[in-house]
Amino acid sequence: MAPKSDQNADQNVDQNADQTKPKDGQKNRRSVKPSQSLLADLAAACLLLSRVPVSWHRFDDDFPPDFISAQWAFPIVGLSVGGIAGLILWIAVSLDLPVIVAAALSLAVMLALTGAMHEDGLADTVDGVGGGRDAETKAKIMHDSHIGSYGVMGLCLSTIARIGLLVALTEQSDGLMLVIIMAIVGAGARFQVVAMLRLYPISSFAKLGMLTGRPNVRRGLVAMAIWIVPLMMFVPELGCVAAIVLATAISLWLGKLSVRQIGGLSGDVMGASIILGEISILSCIIAALASG
Repeated sequence: MAPKSDQNADQNVDQNADQTKPKDGQKNRRSVKPSQSLLADLAAACLLLSRVPVSWHRFDDDFPPDFISAQWAFPIVGLSVGGIAGLILWIAVSLDLPVIVAAALSLAVMLALTGAMHEDGLADTVDGVGGGRDAETKAKIMHDSHIGSYGVMGLCLSTIARIGLLVALTEQSDGLMLVIIMAIVGAGARFQVVAMLRLYPISSFAKLGMLTGRPNVRRGLVAMAIWIVPLMMFVPELGCVAAIVLATAISLWLGKLSVRQIGGLSGDVMGASIILGEISILSCIIAALASG
């Protein structure tokens, strides 16, 4: 049985930030929620997109994390997850482990840091799109705790692609560049979620409707800069353009597909966009490095 990504995000919030809920019998001391600090934004982003504990920040007892405000920090979570995975890849290769083993270890670390919630979202999205005749049925399939044949195929194909790309990356780069490239890939994949939330509504069937929303333009631009600036600094121009165009095209396609299939975005769809974003961006970067 596979955990549900929408539920995973809710459990993340419950498990890692039980301090965000008011205590029994406690009343709010303020009627207006104050602006969330940048550190709180980062903590909220970690709660939603990873399994990383946020004991380093305590939210106000009266107010839960503001995930809308935190969307600018989504790429920072990606930088961290991708950078750590790249570091593991670098260390494993430096120890002369077989490259496929090094790639598998790197991917395993990413799964551990995120709780495999994005992979679960991909599987659920493929299952939902592949089965069901109407939006309600498709949403029920996505929320089902069992994984179907479409989901299994989606997970297998994406895992093969990701391991193959990591192996190819070790052939085109080494050392610290492995860390930098993986961090850029992670940031870019999480930015796709920010862009989709700006462009498309949340599905009425989604359980993340209260947790996410459309970011304002300024925060969206900050999120984009966190990805685009390092991309332009360390990746050849052709790779930059290709990565931006391909990742954007996939996000637009997936967003339109989710609106047509279930009436909008869900946690599963956003998880799928992260996996597809990682694959598309890394593919473009490797191709650019290989071409010289």
